Amino acid sequence: MKPEEQVLLSLLKKSQFGIDDNIKWDSVDMDALYNEASLQSVLSPVASYIPVEFSNSKWIEAQYRQKASYIRYCHAQDELKSILDDSGISFVILKGNASAISYKEPSLRMMGDIDLLMPQDLYSKTKKIMSDKGYIVGEDNGRHCHFRKNGQEFEVHHHFSHFEEIDIENFVINGLNSREIVSVDNHEFPILPKLANGLVLLDHFRRHLESAVGLRHVVDWMMYVYRNLDDDFWFSHFKQVVEEKGMDKLAITITRMCQIYIGLPMTITWCSSADESLCEQLMSCILSSGNFGRKNEKGHAVEAVSTNLRKIGLFRWLQHAGEHNWKVYHKHHWLKPFCWFYQIFRYAKQGFKTGRNKKQLKGDLDRSKERYELLKKLGIG
Repeated sequence: MKPEEQVLLSLLKKSQFGIDDNIKWDSVDMDALYNEASLQSVLSPVASYIPVEFSNSKWIEAQYRQKASYIRYCHAQDELKSILDDSGISFVILKGNASAISYKEPSLRMMGDIDLLMPQDLYSKTKKIMSDKGYIVGEDNGRHCHFRKNGQEFEVHHHFSHFEEIDIENFVINGLNSREIVSVDNHEFPILPKLANGLVLLDHFRRHLESAVGLRHVVDWMMYVYRNLDDDFWFSHFKQVVEEKGMDKLAITITRMCQIYIGLPMTITWCSSADESLCEQLMSCILSSGNFGRKNEKGHAVEAVSTNLRKIGLFRWLQHAGEHNWKVYHKHHWLKPFCWFYQIFRYAKQGFKTGRNKKQLKGDLDRSKERYELLKKLGIG
């Protein structure tokens, strides 16, 4: 583990649990630490814990940017909630503030899109309402639709689960019928109940682990566990569900990893059976990729495709990719049997260009093999 990675983990411990590792700041490369925190999308949670004498304008500006960004984010969320409430649209917020609510300081979680989910029978109505209210419609991939307004991105979902072997849709839909109203910094919004919300976070981590997952995903899960998933709730509700879905080993490993590296309290004992060498491999994988594979740049796409090919096979990958990429299919679902053929044509048209030389491609493929082996060890390969 690089020195800046060790310091970053120590700062996350302090930011969420007040644990002080007595960092020797004189020996810290502050630029390398800043870059690492940025690549892992955890810059704002740690920036305010840099000692004044070692801070500089970049760290201070990061704090001000986060404050402004979070205000805009919450304003956009409030505006959309008001519009949908007035139109009788029942929905929940996914990830985003639904994750931030578990943080020690929710406003410091770095945000991206505003994700919301509603019943499928309200999806078309929601799209029309948002369009009428000035939201610019983007791509609809058949599972969710992109919107944009005043610089803020939105994803409107009528399904959460991808069309694959692990499907938690029933829990999510049932959760829509028993949603909870919560508040962060006086901003009210609806979220899924804690069982469904935890399944969403775990499954989101799983899906991104197949390509690249960063420390922001890890902290989201860790703080959910800290606030909700004690031994009683694990054994009474959560354990059976994740065993049925084949994600129990993943949940146990991530949680124990958080105890070892990021200060999650040892009072949570349901993860004590974890293989600590596997925890180490998982942390190494996370640190090497960055959030959404930012450290690997163009190689991320090659690694992600190669990992999925290893996992599900050539034909299933072509079909899956074709369903995602073929815009005509999103409007005419009877074309589904031909999606794999469209994807072959798409690759041929692109000429399989990757922008990677032979040495880089070999590194991408080696990382893909390592990631696939890790997925198998975690029971999700």
